Amino acid sequence: MSVEPRSCASCDEVACDMHKQLKTLEMPTERVSWVLDNAWPETASMLGASFGKDDQLLAPGIVGAWPARYRWPRSCRHVASLATAQRHWAMRRASTAGGAVRQRTYLKHDRLVARQLARHIDYRARHLVVAQSWLPWLDEAGVLGGRSFDVVMSRYPLAEIHRLLDQAAAEIGDSATIADFRASNDLVAREAELLARARRVYTPHHGIAAMFPGRAVVLSWHKPPVRPRRAGNRIAFLGPTIARQRPDVARRLVAAAPEPLVVFGATFEPMWDGLAIERREAGPNWLDGIGALVHPATLTHEPRPLLEARAQGVPIYATGTCGLDPSDYRPLDQFPDSSTG
Repeated sequence: MSVEPRSCASCDEVACDMHKQLKTLEMPTERVSWVLDNAWPETASMLGASFGKDDQLLAPGIVGAWPARYRWPRSCRHVASLATAQRHWAMRRASTAGGAVRQRTYLKHDRLVARQLARHIDYRARHLVVAQSWLPWLDEAGVLGGRSFDVVMSRYPLAEIHRLLDQAAAEIGDSATIADFRASNDLVAREAELLARARRVYTPHHGIAAMFPGRAVVLSWHKPPVRPRRAGNRIAFLGPTIARQRPDVARRLVAAAPEPLVVFGATFEPMWDGLAIERREAGPNWLDGIGALVHPATLTHEPRPLLEARAQGVPIYATGTCGLDPSDYRPLDQFPDSSTG
């Protein structure tokens, strides 16, 4: 069930780290246009703390703020209804296609929505705060010329995604999916050039922020509520079972474990042959009996399940690209030898 994201303007929690952090942000004094995409709680809090009285907020929407992913906490002008509906329909149709097809579809429809959003940007705005998904297409529409801009980043830059996937592919070998994501060279270069021009980048993702020293503002991940759970010592792998999630690394780490590995998510590649596993579906009590999470994924953009596990006190063993604060997870090389139980 979708929940409207809280903002620092409405939650009344003034002693938290997020509130203290956002009080220090210095937004331009002139009119700012915020051209955003999905309403991540962390970005919503930044908006609530930094939105000026003359600022403008634009986001997609099919019917007002529906779907809930566009439900921003401040008054928002939802535009590009037809393009947004086409985007969601295309994403749904492409959801079971190969990675290359999915990414081409996403980029095509991001462009169509962004071009519509560009038409509604207030001509008086001299500074923009834009979602990463719109960045190259707003530049294509000419609205970045003569303006400063910040970028709200929700994924790694395209060039870094290519590099990470290529590196993983070289380690894994034969796989139907590991290197199937590709954006055009022109788009990769354009995004890199625009990110280099950005005044600041905002992201809760620590791995992404580390790529922009001196310019990154690291937003605090919102902590999910703590739920009662049944303790245990089972080891779990956060799927789906697909090469970029590195199940090959997970199986090496747990090969001597006394109990079957708990595996969440669908299986798209045959990675578990010869290893005892127990399949589970995610749900309200998905962490019951889990004593550790192994997450060797090549990259993770929105680590909500990891945040939930951390809030529940479950140790996480992950790569540096998982997005969490380094103090909230342990490197994979610290995973204990489980052969003795």
